[in-house]
Amino acid sequence: MKYQVKDTSLIIEGDFEAISSGINGGRERVGCLINHRVQPVFDYYEPAEYLNNVAKSLMLKKPYFGLLTAVNMDNLCVMTEDYLTTFITAGITHPSGFKVCRAGTINIIITVDGMLSESAMVGAIITATEAKGLALLEMGFDFLGTTTDAVIVAYENQPGAGSMIMAGNIMEYAGPYTEFGEMITRTVIKGVKDGVRKTGQEHTMDLK
Repeated sequence: MKYQVKDTSLIIEGDFEAISSGINGGRERVGCLINHRVQPVFDYYEPAEYLNNVAKSLMLKKPYFGLLTAVNMDNLCVMTEDYLTTFITAGITHPSGFKVCRAGTINIIITVDGMLSESAMVGAIITATEAKGLALLEMGFDFLGTTTDAVIVAYENQPGAGSMIMAGNIMEYAGPYTEFGEMITRTVIKGVKDGVRKTGQEHTMDLK
């Protein structure tokens, strides 16, 4: 896996088995994961088409998974722990529930140098979502996410030679009491908190 921030996009390249809750999401083998910054007022009527145009402008080929965010890539948080790397952009100006605020999104991309069962991939989304909510509660917010949050979980088809998970050994589960789940929880909590602080939003909202 290699990643870079190019202009307003985080680009993560590799040979991934991945699952995404994002715009063009699902379960697929993809060569690229994208987190692209849009303007705070984003009203493009067809976001999948917009994302496709972004991929073309970056000369990235299908298939890929992509996410959109209003967060500046200068505020990207990257946490690495053993075989896990977590990428987070956190904007919280549109909390879930019946609140009226501007647009915001918390995007989480989890990449693993190892192999995951499909159950572990789905479980990782649950664990990451729970950790995101816990991070917000610990910061004093009264919501668990925003209305446009998304998660990607991906592992490389050919793990690196230095991986703790060797080919043929598959992580079956990703619950919070597994080693993998504990890593997800730690990195997501740290990334969400750091991301919110970087955007300067931790004291700017009327939470009630």
